[in-house]
Amino acid sequence: MYRERLPQRRRSVTSRLSYGGASYAVTIGLYRDGRPGEVFVKGAKTGSEMDGLLDDAAVCLSLLLQAGADPAALARSMGRLPEGLPASVIGLLVDHVSATSRENAALAS
Repeated sequence: MYRERLPQRRRSVTSRLSYGGASYAVTIGLYRDGRPGEVFVKGAKTGSEMDGLLDDAAVCLSLLLQAGADPAALARSMGRLPEGLPASVIGLLVDHVSATSRENAALAS
């Protein structure tokens, strides 16, 4: 798998997301051109199953982004509730990365 490495020093954006009554801090590391390339998420109790799931999801999402996956396509692939909202906190995370990608693309053009 080809993986585009991020620069050693890079810009990042940190924001808060809420899902199911819990709050999460999400940091997205960016390539020089503003594309998202890595994701970190914290907020679940350290050592809990949710903490492990979110860490693993962030690693998978980061590797997909570094391999060239389209954030919008990833977001469209996530499970949805009948009203169109993400079916899980992981879906919300992917939606947030996709929105960050769109915002940075708009700023670049």
